Amino acid sequence: MREKTFEERELILEMFPGTSPELLPPGEVLYYRDSVGRVHIQEDPLHLILEPLESTPSTAPVICEACLRHLRRSAAQFFRFGVGEDERHYRYVVLCRSTESCTGAARPERLREILLRGILP
Repeated sequence: MREKTFEERELILEMFPGTSPELLPPGEVLYYRDSVGRVHIQEDPLHLILEPLESTPSTAPVICEACLRHLRRSAAQFFRFGVGEDERHYRYVVLCRSTESCTGAARPERLREILLRGILP
C-alpha cells in the first residue's frame, strides 16, 4: 500500500489553517489570460483577476512587473485589481500584452508579490 505524499504548503495549511500567505513556502503560480482578456494570477488557495484598461497613446517605455523587461508602450498593457475585501480601492500594474511570452520569463516571486498585493490590504 502506497503512502500519500503531501506538499509542504498542504501540511502547513492543514496543521495551521490561519497561516498568513506571506509565511507559506512558494507553490506553483499560474499566470494566464482568459478569453475576455483578463489576466489571472493564482496560487492555491489565492486567486487574483486583473482587469485590462484601455490603452493610451504614449511613447514612454514601461517595465513589465511580472518579467521585469523594458517594453514599448505598444507591447505593454495596464491592468487594475481591487484591493482588500470590499475592493473599493484599486492598484494598477503594467504587464506584457502577450501573456504567453511573459509567462516563460516571469519569476514566481514577482507573480506572488503581485498576487499578495491584491489579496492583502
